[in-house]
Parts: sequence; structure tokens; C-alpha cells
Amino acid sequence: MNKIIVQVYLPSNGKNYDVRIPEDMYVHDAVDVLGDLFAEAAKGFYCKSDVNILCFRDKGESLPQDKTLKELNICNRTKLMFI
Repeated sequence: MNKIIVQVYLPSNGKNYDVRIPEDMYVHDAVDVLGDLFAEAAKGFYCKSDVNILCFRDKGESLPQDKTLKELNICNRTKLMFI
């Protein structure tokens, strides 16, 4: 299992996080994992929700939940945003 490091921006606290995740992970699973991570890392600024979205930061385009990160050409240093 290859892992990649992506940069995820969390608007609720205005910070970027470098996160290492498997490239074959589905977006819906990545959203769940990131929700748990940010709930712990950004206490007071973020609370996990069932309606979180992962998107490309530069385009603002949400990622399809049923695709893997690799299928979406997400690789090392890709900039994402977690809403």
C-alpha cells in the first residue's frame, strides 16, 4: 500500500496540515479519517460532522465520494480543503 502526503487546509482554523494517507483509499473513507484527525488536532475550531466534504483547494471542486485518491490523480503535495 503506497501512501502519499497531501496538504489539507482546514478553513475553520485557517491552518494547513500535511497528512499521510493511502493512495488507494476511497474519498468517503478519507473524509471519515480526516474528520477524526481534525476533531482531535483542532479542538475548539472543528467538530466532526456527517456532511464534511473534501475538495481540491485551488478549484473548490468537491471530490466524488466513490473514487479512490489515485483514481482522481491525487499525489504527493496535492492541495486539498476539508469543509
